[in-house]
Amino acid sequence: MSADGGPRERRIAAERQLLAALCQGSLDEERREELLRRLDKHTFATPDHEVVFRALRKLPTIKPERVRETLAATVTRMGFPDADLNIYFERHAPVEENLADLLREL
Repeated sequence: MSADGGPRERRIAAERQLLAALCQGSLDEERREELLRRLDKHTFATPDHEVVFRALRKLPTIKPERVRETLAATVTRMGFPDADLNIYFERHAPVEENLADLLREL
């Protein structure tokens, strides 16, 4: 994590990276479930992050290459058709070793 920005900006960046890891399927099943459990109790810094997380919780276990289209459909059904999901797919997701650091930023 970069030292740039204040606490809120670092929290937003950490949330975005953690959601990207979930969206991109870069975690094994055990780590994915652990991250979902940890974030389930988290109060997100932005409403968009909350919506994406809640949509991810609704998704069945699917192949990573299908997450983008399924997530978009789920977010739309939740009433957020204009949500920008690209930010969760454009950057490289963090590797599993970085998860603890990102979670500390929350």
